[in-house]
Amino acid sequence: CFFASSFPLNFLKTHAEIMHPKSGHAPPASATFVKAGLPLILFTVGASLVVSSAIEGKNKEREIATGSGKQMSKSERQFRMDEEQKEMLNKIQKTMEQDFDNTKRIERPEEVLARRKLEREERNRWYRRFGRWITGSK
Repeated sequence: CFFASSFPLNFLKTHAEIMHPKSGHAPPASATFVKAGLPLILFTVGASLVVSSAIEGKNKEREIATGSGKQMSKSERQFRMDEEQKEMLNKIQKTMEQDFDNTKRIERPEEVLARRKLEREERNRWYRRFGRWITGSK
């Protein structure tokens, strides 16, 4: 097979190839840690620092955009909530003051059709009169 012969399989090493070439023993644990463990730990710590600084920057931008700029104290938050509650109660009170009759009868479809027919006839009556006046017929 062409693929198998041309593709180097260096990543598949046997136990004997992993051994230290001079002494024939496995490499010391410190060397393995330096080659594999340390880069992993550095990458993990670095990634967490980058992500945390990005989130912190995003939060600062959001605070600046909303205009708060600083953390709101509990009393200020409570004051704003009370103001919003008063505004909503005022709106509700205004709608309650308006005369609202919930017992008003809803027109049935046949009544709507009859009303529209009468409106159409009223509109068309003028045209019929105008047409009779032009033709001179009664």
